[in-house]
Amino acid sequence: MTILDRIVTDKKEEVARAEAKTPAAELRARIADMPWTARGFEKRLSRPGPGGVNIIAEVKRASPSKGDICPDLDATQCARQYEAGGAAAVSVLTDGPYFKGSLEDLHQVRAAVAVPVLRKEFIVAPYQLYESRAAGADAVLLIVRILSPNQLKELLDLTHQLGMDALVEIHSPEDYAVAHVVGCRLIGINNRNLATFDTNLSTATGLAALMASNEIAVAASGIANRQDIERTLKGGIFNFLIGESLVRAPDRAAFLKTLIHGGPQKAT
Repeated sequence: MTILDRIVTDKKEEVARAEAKTPAAELRARIADMPWTARGFEKRLSRPGPGGVNIIAEVKRASPSKGDICPDLDATQCARQYEAGGAAAVSVLTDGPYFKGSLEDLHQVRAAVAVPVLRKEFIVAPYQLYESRAAGADAVLLIVRILSPNQLKELLDLTHQLGMDALVEIHSPEDYAVAHVVGCRLIGINNRNLATFDTNLSTATGLAALMASNEIAVAASGIANRQDIERTLKGGIFNFLIGESLVRAPDRAAFLKTLIHGGPQKAT
């Protein structure tokens, strides 16, 4: 069993426990009573921002491949630093067992910043979309590799019905073919193989070359500096999801500005 297999198995059990505690009907009722306006995650990423790029800055305490990155990270403070540095959006990892995140992190970040907020999670069931919307997410991550085409279409449709956008993650030409057929528009290309956690920056540019003109690419994983960004920009990608290098930076806002505009930089 790969790390990804184990995460997905655990996630399904976690979702079952959550739904037993708080039924989907209760979340739907909560959503109906919430004042909420979507912040246009996909729209924000549809064209290049300052410096020719958009950066989705990630709130991330740990990962299965790196272990603890910043276990005591204050999600709200971190997100505000990202916003001050010019982030186009903020991604919040909400998985607890493997990434030390939570839905409460998402809720607090959404209240603390004005930019769109993405829920980064291993979504395997419609219930998690109701959770996401109730916590204030403007967008959710859907991973092609852990869903059947029918599941992906069902989750994508429900995401849109709830007023959120979807960042659909791929890692291979086969993943892209599924995302394309289902009609996904915002496509995240993960440079990291979730089965092995090996990373190759050329994955994003290679897969972006396959994409249709109306599809928007986001490069994720392994991007640590402006040079990595410029290398990927040459492949036609101007959106980047960056976590570890930003979290580790002693001055996150300043480092983010160098990633966006170039110039001297120091991540650690």
